[in-house]
Amino acid sequence: MSFAGFLPRRSLSVAVVIGSAVGLSGCFDLAQKVAVRHDGSGTYAVEIAANGIVGEGLDKKHADIDLDEDLHGVTKVTRKGDVTTRTTEAAFHDLSGLKLGDETLNLHVTGKKDDVTEVNFHRTFHVDHARRHHDEDDDHMGRDVLESMFGGHIYTFAVWLPGRIEHIAPVRVANHTVSPIVWGDKYGHTIVWKMKLTDMFLADALNFDVDFAAKGDFHDAQSQPGVHHRHHHHDDDDDEG
Repeated sequence: MSFAGFLPRRSLSVAVVIGSAVGLSGCFDLAQKVAVRHDGSGTYAVEIAANGIVGEGLDKKHADIDLDEDLHGVTKVTRKGDVTTRTTEAAFHDLSGLKLGDETLNLHVTGKKDDVTEVNFHRTFHVDHARRHHDEDDDHMGRDVLESMFGGHIYTFAVWLPGRIEHIAPVRVANHTVSPIVWGDKYGHTIVWKMKLTDMFLADALNFDVDFAAKGDFHDAQSQPGVHHRHHHHDDDDDEG
């Protein structure tokens, strides 16, 4: 994930957002959103909302934020008052076709009763990996510095799942539990976790775990490592040579 005009053009990676936080002056909110349909297909989206100089950069036509090289996505920019929001969304037919740099998404079928399948959705956001992939020095940034940069800004993860929700595991960060907001209808439920951007940056990993039951064609599936993992290892090999 990059902000043209402020940083060199890079493919979409939360690692770049984390590693480039100082240069971006902290004036943005970050959201990641996943939706899973009854057949295991769905959408994955990253949303940046910013004002000031970062918002102006997001609004530039040439300021592209690209998805990882393996994905094809659609990017749109909207404005509301002084805030510019740039959203990049990719569709997937199966989680195994989704490649993500520092995240792992998976579905695991746990049982079946009549025509209803019981499924576990799990997402791990490897924040510590994201920091190290960009710059090891950023891994030592103190809370006071981050608070001065990101105070009042939010990180959000949301997932839409079909059917009914059976169980939502607690999400713990910065020595407290983040309680989700849940709403739904007869088709499915949206689960939203919100936390301070600072708390997200300082976490080693964030785990989101939901059991749901729905009619549909579900099977075990897991996302794959993104392109920048391979680039990272390739660079290491070059250094050794």
